[in-house]
Amino acid sequence: MTYRDYVMGLSCVVSGFQGEGVDPHHIKGYNWLTGHGWAKKGSDLTCIPLRHDLHMELHNIGWKSFEEKYNISQIECLVKTILQAEKEGVIKI
Repeated sequence: MTYRDYVMGLSCVVSGFQGEGVDPHHIKGYNWLTGHGWAKKGSDLTCIPLRHDLHMELHNIGWKSFEEKYNISQIECLVKTILQAEKEGVIKI
């Protein structure tokens, strides 16, 4: 199982939905963390679980608008995802 597969098996950080249709979204807007520019994806460790329709919405409206609309922080979601993966033995920190 890859880390992306693991993330796809988690509940969506916005809706709580779990099951087929959850995407591993590489967080956007934090180049200092991901080390990549706007057109490139960061490491798979920068993925959070988002239901597919919400994932597409984020890309359509932009990460800032998405975070404001749903009152979430991709960084907080990322930390929670990584800590859960570490707790479940998927990764070692």
